[in-house]
Amino acid sequence: MGNLQIKLTVLLLLIEVVAFAWLIIDIQKSKKNQNKIIELEHQILKVEGSIMELERTIVDKIDILIEKKSND
Repeated sequence: MGNLQIKLTVLLLLIEVVAFAWLIIDIQKSKKNQNKIIELEHQILKVEGSIMELERTIVDKIDILIEKKSND
């Protein structure tokens, strides 16, 4: 009976070690995916910034055109 308990205890310990290793690997994969998402969000923010600059330029040019037209 004691021998069986030792074998079961060792088996349970092995299962726990494998489960813990799997958890660590899963966390690392999740972190890599999270880093990719953050990188994509930064790229999106840069594109949005560029779009806002273009919109500002367009609005400025429209204002200039309106001023020219009102002065004519």
